[in-house]
Amino acid sequence: MVVRDEAREPAPSDWTPEQQIAHMLELCEAQMESALAESDEAVNALIRSFTGLAEATRELRSSIAALPPHLREPVESRLNDSLAAIQDDMTSAVVAFQFYDKLTQRLGHVRYSLTSLAMFVCNREQANAREQWQRLFTALRRLYRTQEEREIFELMMQGVAAPEVPAAAGQDHDAAAAARAGEVELF
Repeated sequence: MVVRDEAREPAPSDWTPEQQIAHMLELCEAQMESALAESDEAVNALIRSFTGLAEATRELRSSIAALPPHLREPVESRLNDSLAAIQDDMTSAVVAFQFYDKLTQRLGHVRYSLTSLAMFVCNREQANAREQWQRLFTALRRLYRTQEEREIFELMMQGVAAPEVPAAAGQDHDAAAAARAGEVELF
């Protein structure tokens, strides 16, 4: 005998395909939220580590400067070179961390889009009206702030299939990363 959990499963008369679509979209949104929360913790730990490294570098520079000349002069150049290399690596890492900020912004836009779509499809009158879909697309288009997001949105609205979008958008991530190496991107 199958026992239904009334709190989770709608009665057969209340079941609609739209509700099932909305439920699956909510599942996707919840999975993204969970993954973002976990990755936030990891990135925060990395930020604390880099902050500690930066402080240690400053303390080492101060310690080197405070040494008496007869102790400082033989090692100062090598130590300063090593500290400069550490500083350069930390700067590069901070620039690379921008990917995470950009990723979380983009995933936030996807989560909002999924939530909006879930609510939208549950309203049959709205979901069956072409002009309402256009309003939804217009509202979602406003979310996208980066060039990549806007380009992907436009390609999808033009009917390009999702697997073909990266090629159609000319996204060569390795070339773009190499071109931007060391740059701070504002978005």
